[in-house]
Amino acid sequence: MCIRDRISENFSEASLQPASYDIRLGDRALLSRGEQEIDFSKEGVKQLKIGPGDFALVLSKEKFKMPLNMVGHIGGKSQLGRRGLTLQAGLQIDPGFDGYLVMGLYNASPKNLYLEHEQPFATVDFYKLSTPVEEGFVAQGDLQEALRVGRIPRIDKDYLRELETMSLSEIQSDLRKLTQNVTALTRDLKIVVALVIATFVTAFGFGLAALLVR
Repeated sequence: MCIRDRISENFSEASLQPASYDIRLGDRALLSRGEQEIDFSKEGVKQLKIGPGDFALVLSKEKFKMPLNMVGHIGGKSQLGRRGLTLQAGLQIDPGFDGYLVMGLYNASPKNLYLEHEQPFATVDFYKLSTPVEEGFVAQGDLQEALRVGRIPRIDKDYLRELETMSLSEIQSDLRKLTQNVTALTRDLKIVVALVIATFVTAFGFGLAALLVR
């Protein structure tokens, strides 16, 4: 079995590992916090920034072509995982698959994480099946064409842009503001309580003085 035969476009000798192949960051990405798709083929665009709690859809640099008797198992890079970057993707490349991979990346850390264009971010190892499958992977409609030419499918773009989530940094900022508001309210309440007590004591004092005068 030759790994090179499983990758029909953009194979890299540097990505070959003893028992796997390193999948590299491709030419397009879309962040949950961004409206515009990031195109790394444009001059000056070389890095993907994923903020705390942010989610990104990315394309693989490699285009895969799987025969009916082989399957690929996908995993994340341990170095990136230790930094808090988690890979959100299907566990395998199905027999008959022909196209680029679209995968999700989630930053579970409290810091910004950066990926360079064509940086390895996932791994795949290939296994030969005992018998070929009768029917290989077939996507429908726009998904099939998007995977074939290397673009993020419209259905994924639409879903990502409809998400109404808050990043960890935004949650932290809101909690900080809430704490400040509670502190201010507590201070104001103490002042009000003090004024009420002072008013009561004053009124009580006048009443007691009036009784003594009588």
